[in-house]
This record gives sequence, C-alpha cells and structure tokens, in this order.
Amino acid sequence: MWGSDLFAAEAIRIREILLSQASVSPLLNLGSSTREFRETAKAHIGRDVFAPLAQAGIHVFHSDLKQAQGVDLAGDILDPAVMRDLVARRFKCVLCANLLEHVRDPAAVAAACEEIVGAGGLILATVPSSFPYHADPIDTGYRPTPAALAALFGHSETLLAEEVTGRTYAEDLKARGSNMWKEAGLTLLFGLTFFSRPKSFWARLDRWRWYRRPYRVSVVLLSVRSSVSGGG
Repeated sequence: MWGSDLFAAEAIRIREILLSQASVSPLLNLGSSTREFRETAKAHIGRDVFAPLAQAGIHVFHSDLKQAQGVDLAGDILDPAVMRDLVARRFKCVLCANLLEHVRDPAAVAAACEEIVGAGGLILATVPSSFPYHADPIDTGYRPTPAALAALFGHSETLLAEEVTGRTYAEDLKARGSNMWKEAGLTLLFGLTFFSRPKSFWARLDRWRWYRRPYRVSVVLLSVRSSVSGGG
C-alpha cells in the first residue's frame, strides 16, 4: 500500500537497491494500489521506482486486494488459491513497501512473501519506523526497527537492514506550498467531522508530533533460505 508514507527518499532507495541486484525480474509489487495512484496522485512512485525498473528491463507485476486499473493480479495472498497462482509464476523478488503496518497479521504476510519467491528469492520490505497514524484502511501502529523487521521473515537471511530518513512535517508543508497556520486551521476543521470521519481527524492531528522530527522508514533486503516451508 503505497500511501503518503512512501516519501521521495524511500522511493529512491528502493530503486537503488533493486537495480543493484543481479536478478529481480519478474518482480511482484505487493499492495500496489492503482496506476492513477502510482503515476498521478503520487507521481514520484512511478517516476523514481517503476519507470527506472522498466528501463532496466525488469518486468513488474502489480498486485492488490481488488481489481482496478493498473492492478495486474488481484487477490489476498493469504488465500490458498491466490498463493498457488503467485508461486506458479516464479517471481524472483517481492517488493512489500509500506504494507505490513496495514495488516492484522504481519508475520503471516511475511511468511507468504517467502513462500511466493521460494528458496533463493529476494524480498525487499519497508515499514515506517517513525511516522504518524495513517489508516489504509487500518494502521496497527506497527513501527519496527530494521532489525525487528528483518526478524519477522523467519526463513530468510538479511542482506541489508537500514533506516531511511525523510522530511519533517514542517518541510513537507513547505514543499506543498502550505504553512503551519493554514494546516492548523484545517486540523481544527477536521475536528468538526470527528464523529463521521475519526480516522481522518486522528491522522491529521497525529502529524503534528513530527513537525520538527523527520519521518523514518525501516528497509530490509532478504534472501529466502532453502528451509522455507513450501519452498523449493
């Protein structure tokens, strides 16, 4: 789920890591959202990640829960039928960017990623380590360190574990042509809709805790070991 939590520095680092690997094609982009989201609403995702991958000859399949424009493979990876189909496609890499904080059982999703690529396959996973509440449609508050994120993938060897730093909320406002007073007013207006849109209000209110401290995201690259259950 490539929401507002995918900032520019993270997108660039994802691209760098994937292009540094010998073979990641075909690649499964898990929780892809729509083409409009990737290329228009959050244009840096298409520009900084998927356009360079395409130029490098990497074949990317976009997967999300529901079928939509720009979604190649729709379904829940915890569904056995969907899992069988994904395994049969022999993906060499799974990109799981900013998804695990939006699922009830991140360990089950991590295990599914390992099963999809099988022994020797790669997984690139990112999760915010310091970031406001952002429901899509839920936010469980999962904010792991790089080491904790890597440990979630119990059948994989850690090749890289690091933290990427993004903007502060203040810097984000400036980049969007806004300012503290305008956003404070909008936050108060959102407060009037609390009972009808509580998640939106809490998301906007929680951003202020990052007004002077930067957003951070944990990034791990893993290679699945031969001992993975269901793998080759």
